[in-house]
Amino acid sequence: MKHTLTAASLTALLSVPAQAQSEAFWLHPYNFFGAETALTASVNLGDLDGDGDLDGFAVNGRHWIQQDEVFLNNGMGFFRSARDAGPDRATGYEAALADLDGDGDLDAAIARDLLPVLLLFNDGEGHFDAARETGPVAQARSIAAADLDGDGDSDLVLVQRGEANRYFLNDGTGNFADPVELPGEYQTIQVAIADLDGDGHADLVFSNRGGEGVPVYRGRPGGGFAAPDMLGAALEMEIRAVAVADINGDGHADILAGGMEAQSVIFENDGMGGFGTNRRFGAQSDVVFGLDTADFDHDGRLDIAIANSEVANRVYLNRPDGFETVEIGADPVDSYNLCVGDLNADGWADIVYAVSEGSNYTVINRFDRLSGE
Repeated sequence: MKHTLTAASLTALLSVPAQAQSEAFWLHPYNFFGAETALTASVNLGDLDGDGDLDGFAVNGRHWIQQDEVFLNNGMGFFRSARDAGPDRATGYEAALADLDGDGDLDAAIARDLLPVLLLFNDGEGHFDAARETGPVAQARSIAAADLDGDGDSDLVLVQRGEANRYFLNDGTGNFADPVELPGEYQTIQVAIADLDGDGHADLVFSNRGGEGVPVYRGRPGGGFAAPDMLGAALEMEIRAVAVADINGDGHADILAGGMEAQSVIFENDGMGGFGTNRRFGAQSDVVFGLDTADFDHDGRLDIAIANSEVANRVYLNRPDGFETVEIGADPVDSYNLCVGDLNADGWADIVYAVSEGSNYTVINRFDRLSGE
């Protein structure tokens, strides 16, 4: 059971010494949003109402029925108004935000537990009243959007736990062909999409809680995906979160796999899509539910933010000799996921944490005050 972020735990978070919180990340009472009773599984960011700032799309419920929500940014990094997303409550896990119908605004495709994918179409002002389902019932845990077939529109990859993962090809107007199943069934939770081998085709990287390694599916020139390569099988790690980013600065996308009561792993890309080298980062105590990256301190290297369960959230600052740890608050508020984006348009990446059974919250980056930029 996830712990609730109550008024008492909020007070504890805000009362920890400045050196524990780090002056680089600002947690303010106004940065909390959403009901404490919400079972939020994810909050994704995008300009939903067309006013130029990043809004939040919270998917709630998990295995239980709740209403998804849109949180509108006031332009200064605070979510000050909210509205329902979609006409119905359901068992939601994550939304992929992308222009699904080609009209220039961000729509949402929602992964739901034991329900089909729900498509919500934006009217351009952040209202998502037009809805329809696509595909069969799925034991879905997350979803991502990317152009899988090179035709210029956003397709979907649906992640299922214990069942074959699926992808849906878009005709460019928000109509999706019948889903195609990927080979293999794993305890997958998340997916990251990138061209790992430089061949111009999207590849898929899945987290896997089953301990058999990280399944990597290579995009084929003629379409579709090859059978997966399994990275890190010998590590026998339970991996819930994955991300893809160039951590070592060599111009190639590396794979990050979040540890569950274990150090996390970076699989370093050799430039041809091979991952023979891996290195550890993070704490043995981390229970990573989410990963994202940004150059938080503007030193030219990508840093890593993690959402932890049962222990403090952390940012790992990428240094030439390893990673420097910054804790986000000392009170162990359980986080279910996170998303990174510049909420207050100051040029510095901020963090949004999704908290299941508690209020979600944002952390504002204040490295500019430390650096003098």
